[in-house]
Amino acid sequence: MHVDNLPAGGAAPPGTDTGPAGPPPVVTARGVTKAYGRTRALAGVDLAVRAGEVLGLVGHNGAGKSTLMRVLAGLEPCDTGTVLVHGRQASAGDFRTVRMAYQETSLCPDLTVAENMWVSSRHCLPRVRWRRAASDAVRRRLDEMFPGHGVSPRDRVEDLSLSRRQMVEIARACLVDRLDLLILDEPTESLGPDAARSLYAYVRRLTEAGTAVLLISHRIREVLSVADRVAVLRDGAVTAERPASGLTEPDVLGLMGAHVAAPPTFGAPTAAGTIARDTVAELLGATGPGLREVTLRVGKGEVVGLAGLAGQGQQEVLERLWRPVRRDTTVGVSRAYVPGDRQRSGVLPLWSVGDNLIVTALRGIARRGLRRPAEERAVVADWVKRLSIRGGAEAGITELSGGNQQKVIVARAFASPAGLVLLDDPFRGVDVHTKTDLYGLIRQEAAKGRSVVWYSSENAEMAHCDRVYVFRAGRVVAELTGEEISEERIIGVSFAEKGEDD
Repeated sequence: MHVDNLPAGGAAPPGTDTGPAGPPPVVTARGVTKAYGRTRALAGVDLAVRAGEVLGLVGHNGAGKSTLMRVLAGLEPCDTGTVLVHGRQASAGDFRTVRMAYQETSLCPDLTVAENMWVSSRHCLPRVRWRRAASDAVRRRLDEMFPGHGVSPRDRVEDLSLSRRQMVEIARACLVDRLDLLILDEPTESLGPDAARSLYAYVRRLTEAGTAVLLISHRIREVLSVADRVAVLRDGAVTAERPASGLTEPDVLGLMGAHVAAPPTFGAPTAAGTIARDTVAELLGATGPGLREVTLRVGKGEVVGLAGLAGQGQQEVLERLWRPVRRDTTVGVSRAYVPGDRQRSGVLPLWSVGDNLIVTALRGIARRGLRRPAEERAVVADWVKRLSIRGGAEAGITELSGGNQQKVIVARAFASPAGLVLLDDPFRGVDVHTKTDLYGLIRQEAAKGRSVVWYSSENAEMAHCDRVYVFRAGRVVAELTGEEISEERIIGVSFAEKGEDD
């Protein structure tokens, strides 16, 4: 069997009504409901995904998007309602042509890239000399989707960067003989701009060949640039469907019932370029793996942004501040860290929401080495309420949507007594409403004197910072304050004379 050709969508079965709307539906949900205990994730979803189109699905964290995707991919049965594949009620075998690329990758970390391909696509790979076949197939698919990806089939997934793992996850989903529906769940949250453009160029080639694509993303402008139609999911039901043509980001946010936070108004900077503050952390000419003569400071109660293209030294600065073992780094306060990869380094999957949230605050709450359960429960209840964490304190952390898991991890850092909070792209995969809540939380905590160092892959978020250091090739190439901070300025500095330090 050939798995390296561009997958083509399947034809509708005889007698299928294509209707006035165009091509026939590949997968259709009718009145689909799904509940987990007392939590109703889906409340009567009606949705059709048509051959040769990109359908964008948007909604807040906890709206039911991930649950719906698992039902449409045949991974979970619905409680009531019907799922049709090519107009017929679906059985297990009908979902073979429906594939899904997960935001939190489904790869086995201890296996190589080629071995992961064999695990998920062995039905379309030869049993004899399968390793070579899997290696050749995934290499060709990655070359088609992400030119210059830098991934070897022999690489262990555990050793890959988050971005490369996401590339492998997406390639894995496309490694089939026939692909009728590809579901992409936040596919670009871990990808750089070039890789995202390459992915969407490939998506267009898929749809031109007849494949349907269901795209889930909180990046509304990205959805509108790619999708043919947009569907809005709220409280477990589809509340709106619109052609993407002519829609604007505010239109979609309005359909979602979202409110976008305006960046804060900064006070006038001092002659030194920023408000005078006591220094709590500092790098002076820091050099080492990924860093080249980096100098920066963090003041008490200051929100400092690390911006620029991904992989230019921002994570290395966070790591240096987290473990200040070199003489060129000084940190005078306790620290808390929010990792960028929540599944590998963030959530404790066997624990409840409350246990995940309170673990860093236990020492500060205890008295004479003894835990105080009542006080712990009060702290947890306060943070669950402040951030509207769906499911409550007793829910298992893995029962939550990705955005709600991220809220727990951020709350854990701010529930600790740390004077410096380090944020590594904390809002990856988080909806606009949740982002608004978390922006407000950061500013509230800064007003109390807590310092924050924040790396984001979305340059527009840096407008919520007091000061921003822009990185290129491991160096600080600009320091921006107050009204100087803008997405356009950051992008301009990031690309200006690019390559002179390479």
